[in-house]
Amino acid sequence: MCGIAGFVGGFDQTLLKQMTDVIAHRGPDGEGQWYNEDNTVALGHRRLSIIDLSDAAKQPMLSHDSRYTVVFNGEIYNFHQLAKEMQERGYEFNENSDTAILAPLYDCFGPKMLDSLDGIFAFAIWDNVKKTLFSARDHLGIKPFYYSKTEKGLLFASEIKALLQETTVDKEINPEGLFSYLTYLWSPGEHTMLKSVKKLLPGHYMLIEKSGEYHIHEWYKTPQPELINSKPKYNKQTSPSDVLNLLDEVVNEQLVSDVPLGTFLSGGVDSSAIAASIALQDERTLQAFCMRFSGDGSMKEEGFSEDIEYARQVAAAYPNIHLNEVTVDSTCLDGLEEMLYFLDEPQADPAPLYVREISKQAREQGIKVLMSGTGGDDIFSGYRRHHVTNFMHKMRFVPHVCMSSFASLLNRFPASGGLKRRFNKLSGLLQNTDIEKALIESFHYTSKHTLFNLLEAEWKECYLDKQADHLEVSLSETKGQHPLNQQLYMEQHGFLPDHNLNYTDKLGMAEGMEIRVPLLDKRMLDMAATLPPQLKIKGNSSKYIFKKALEGRLSKDVLYRSKAGFGAPMRQWLTTVAADKVEELLFSRTFEERGIFNISNVKTLWKNTRNGTKDGAYTLFSLMVIELWFRQFIDQSPTKHVN
Repeated sequence: MCGIAGFVGGFDQTLLKQMTDVIAHRGPDGEGQWYNEDNTVALGHRRLSIIDLSDAAKQPMLSHDSRYTVVFNGEIYNFHQLAKEMQERGYEFNENSDTAILAPLYDCFGPKMLDSLDGIFAFAIWDNVKKTLFSARDHLGIKPFYYSKTEKGLLFASEIKALLQETTVDKEINPEGLFSYLTYLWSPGEHTMLKSVKKLLPGHYMLIEKSGEYHIHEWYKTPQPELINSKPKYNKQTSPSDVLNLLDEVVNEQLVSDVPLGTFLSGGVDSSAIAASIALQDERTLQAFCMRFSGDGSMKEEGFSEDIEYARQVAAAYPNIHLNEVTVDSTCLDGLEEMLYFLDEPQADPAPLYVREISKQAREQGIKVLMSGTGGDDIFSGYRRHHVTNFMHKMRFVPHVCMSSFASLLNRFPASGGLKRRFNKLSGLLQNTDIEKALIESFHYTSKHTLFNLLEAEWKECYLDKQADHLEVSLSETKGQHPLNQQLYMEQHGFLPDHNLNYTDKLGMAEGMEIRVPLLDKRMLDMAATLPPQLKIKGNSSKYIFKKALEGRLSKDVLYRSKAGFGAPMRQWLTTVAADKVEELLFSRTFEERGIFNISNVKTLWKNTRNGTKDGAYTLFSLMVIELWFRQFIDQSPTKHVN
């Protein structure tokens, strides 16, 4: 688990060191740079030692015959098996290093090598014979990979800030990215805030010529049920025990590590399932970490529930689990600037702050790897919007006038804050006669009307000309599927890689922490994709088959309680302790002079949010983080972070 950077083209030799320095937090255990004979290819690395701590695993790593040079970020969990197979084929390499197997695999199989990798990764391999750079990203984008094509050639890195060390990288704002960050709070697909910087899509690889020209290909496609005569064919034979056995198998494989390992334990189903599986397979003490909110009781006021009691319950059931409670309150917002520095992208969510705080405390105990339950909601159906979609599908034969009447009642339901916002959103979805349109809007945090109203005239024109984003394109790929499975496919092509996995990786690596996600193993994806919808949501129970599988390990209180988000009482925080910060950012001269937002309408949204007539908290928060992002990434070039 590390940071990688490099270029192909006529760049200054000093650039590579600048690129690796600015991502030094990703690899506090070492660094390395490599140049080819004429300095037109450079590969850089920052090392976080997890597997093979010796100097033999240092990067950039040359193959035994010196033909290939490799920089690698991630872990290959099945590297022992692959090493044995490649040795039988006559290849020589360091069998104790997962990085070392990449060159032999590429030499033998070319891009097809990716099919054999069980892990999380982003890497680049320079072939000194063919004079090409082969770069790839794992199946779900668990590890990041950014690139930029300039007049000098092509640059790539684990983080955008490394690319911006090159002055010829254009900083023109990408409207598609901006609108996505405002609408979803993250940007799906290849778009970023900069026209010149793109994300290599999950499950894709890039072949870069020495000239800097490149070609991108898809190597992995997220599975979905096979269509037979226009109807999905599901695997109805999968049982809860099958799910449990596969979970244990995957978790066991991902315990491979030469350094201490811990786990997240939020008290939710997914992290509890991972913790229980580890505890049953390894008798050593397992350090688990949970958030505990302190302060004014605002979590309950805003519709959030405390997970800490459930985390304590899980820990108490397994004597070898030691629970570490990490306390946070509204003062965590003081870390916004640093959060955005590490994120590279203006994601409007406080959850990254929690990931960093847990990673920091785990690292202080000597832990360098944390297991996470990320992904369970996205493959087995765990979000509120999944219940809405399932309900809409079941009610598809109900006359629209009846649904509209029900939706109107929701609008009049006495509620406030975050609960009111959810009722309003639900009402809007239920009144939508086009379920595919409703699926897209289920991901919206800022409505089209609100967003359009906040923009200045020039940007309104851009918004009207807006192209379909990656989330909308992924929906078109699932024609004929059950709406719930369509929505899950969209989760796996947007919210999961571009939101959850992005902040999980970036804020873990901010503290030199590797975070693994067993529930997103390809085999788990394969199993979940072929399950019929009724095994995902049954009655009021989400993740039905997953919870049934865990009934012998976790109490029903943990399994069947209401879902609690990994969020924060944003409206309460913004309108009280952070009110001055809101006004300092959104009513500043610099914010106004950017010419993107209508200041008068922003002030109106702020006023209505403060007096409770509208819940624009997350929209306002997204404006705040975008302004903070501008100040760090546009107004200046990000420099090396100093703790």
